[in-house]
Amino acid sequence: MLRNLIMSKARALTAIAVLCVCLIAAGAAWAAETLEVTASFSPDKLGAPTNVHGTATIGSTSGPLPSPITEATVMGPAGLTVDTKGVGICNPVKLEQTLETSVCPKDSKAGFGGGMGAYEISHEVNEEPFTLNFYRGPNEDGHLVILAYLNAVSPVSVQLVLKAQVVNEPKPYGLGFSFKVPPIETLPGASNATAKSIYITLGAPNAAYYEKVGGKRKLVHVKGIVVPKTCPKGGFPYETQFVFEDGTTNTVKHTIPCPAK
Repeated sequence: MLRNLIMSKARALTAIAVLCVCLIAAGAAWAAETLEVTASFSPDKLGAPTNVHGTATIGSTSGPLPSPITEATVMGPAGLTVDTKGVGICNPVKLEQTLETSVCPKDSKAGFGGGMGAYEISHEVNEEPFTLNFYRGPNEDGHLVILAYLNAVSPVSVQLVLKAQVVNEPKPYGLGFSFKVPPIETLPGASNATAKSIYITLGAPNAAYYEKVGGKRKLVHVKGIVVPKTCPKGGFPYETQFVFEDGTTNTVKHTIPCPAK
């Protein structure tokens, strides 16, 4: 009888293990989107102002196009800081009303980027490039705000203003932000727009301001994003997460190599 009881428990454990494997496999099959990400600092020097360059390539294992992105989150390494002294502020209401970047002060620009979007109509995939311009918005709840202006011209005209708060993430990460992306309609009878590739550069390139030093005006360069003062063993960790319209989530964790000594 004891032997039968042991055999029954063994069968039950085996069944549970098989079920878990099946569930994991099903989850992997359901995650139809693929995501490749790169990131780097330029200049790459500890404690120095820098620009952050990033790319993302999105694909699909189940169809001609990946599902549209509904949320994009980026987490930078611990110790990464942002110095906003001398940086202007863009009014998000004016930007949304006019959809003209000229309403944003030049010194409020925080970066740029772009990528390749796509949509499907009559079983045919159509690609369309888009641009991104980033601006500093008014602080909210004590947090720095980033505005992203997305612009696509032809064959579908799309202008969109996205907003994200910069917040502190749990270690090993530091500053992070998350953009929520609404459905982007394209043409009658066509799918919503999706992204196949994205590239961004965040920082304050060539931005400067004047301040009085010893009673004289002095030109001071905006620091913007500053590289951490120390680099952990293995490099600076960062994480990128995309949530898709089909309900799946894809997360990529990588590191930026430590600067050469």
